[in-house]
Amino acid sequence: MAFAHAPLDDALLSTAARKLTHADTAAPMRLMAARGLAPLPPGELLRVLYQFWVTNDPTLADEAVKTITTLPDAVSMGALADLQLPPGVLDFLARKQARNETILGGLLRHPNVQDETFAGMARLCPESICDQIADNQTRWLRFPAIVEALYQNPNCRMSVIHRVLELAVRQGIDVRLPNMEEIRSEIGNGVPPDPSRDALFREAAGEQVAEEHARIVALASQSSVAAEAQEAEPVPVIDADPWSVPEVDENLTLPVDEPEPSEEETRSLVEAIADVPKGDRVTVISRLRPMEKIRLALLGSAFERAILIRDSNKAVSLSAIKSPRVKENEVVGYAANRTLNPDVIRYIARRRDWTKLYQVKLNLVLNPKTPMSAAMSFLGHLQGHDVRKVARSRNVPSALAQAAKRKSDQRR
Repeated sequence: MAFAHAPLDDALLSTAARKLTHADTAAPMRLMAARGLAPLPPGELLRVLYQFWVTNDPTLADEAVKTITTLPDAVSMGALADLQLPPGVLDFLARKQARNETILGGLLRHPNVQDETFAGMARLCPESICDQIADNQTRWLRFPAIVEALYQNPNCRMSVIHRVLELAVRQGIDVRLPNMEEIRSEIGNGVPPDPSRDALFREAAGEQVAEEHARIVALASQSSVAAEAQEAEPVPVIDADPWSVPEVDENLTLPVDEPEPSEEETRSLVEAIADVPKGDRVTVISRLRPMEKIRLALLGSAFERAILIRDSNKAVSLSAIKSPRVKENEVVGYAANRTLNPDVIRYIARRRDWTKLYQVKLNLVLNPKTPMSAAMSFLGHLQGHDVRKVARSRNVPSALAQAAKRKSDQRR
């Protein structure tokens, strides 16, 4: 969940700030204030900018965002010296200065910063701030969404998040990541965090993960307060506001607004999975330990997933298919692949949102690793010519082929 923003009560504003933000004040004066040109102390200036942003006035909100993102650090740090600064104002500053280490460091020390703001910072912040957040065990043990956010932030060093997760598991903290079951199983193997391997993980993640994260940071800096209204939906979806940290389970999506896949990405992955190109990237990924591969499966693109889903370690391959970034076209390819771990195929067969796709049902029926009960169920949804294809197939269990033949004969 993200911080719930609301306009400030008049009691939290000075007389000058109330006058500048009041709807009856002359438009030029309000615009001047939104542009940071009003003679106000730093703390009052931030309150005014927040008030314009939270009311979502098209002109004033945009101007307030431009102002707060370009404020000199000295002004923002001067505002943070105000220990009465409201939590909403602090959250506003954090999301609009998501990469400014000086300001984020000041925010971490402010007594009014709420847990939801910590989680938002953890999702987007630079490496040094990730380290500081991870060191604040009291905070994230109380609010596990911070751990979930750090895990999704590629700037958080692998050894740091590994250490955090180990403690979370020992303390029985309910960290809700799509692949948390696999993370727990690998932590149980007792391989300790190794800071010397952080550079290798970053190399394996590649430029694409870093570029995608930069795009998410940019979205957060530009988002309006109205984007948060989406969080009221009963089932979280890909959120236009990446600052939000929704509650997740295996079937939900990460708080990432991904672009539509390219034509090359949307082509069937039946070929791509069977013929992943060899090269330096594949070699680097192969050198990762299981705990590192598990995380890359969640952060990476379709390319990384196409490699990791074929990993001999079940925890790795299941993490790849559980990634909320998996597209439907990938599932079509995975469902047809007879070399994948049977648990991956079983997972696909249990996902109702995927098995609504006709091609997924057909591929699962034709895949000998699909559980017989599931294959028999999907067989009843196939068209006649595909039922005959199953009946003629030498790769499916004989009982399934016979059932397809009987069904085909009945339709004649």
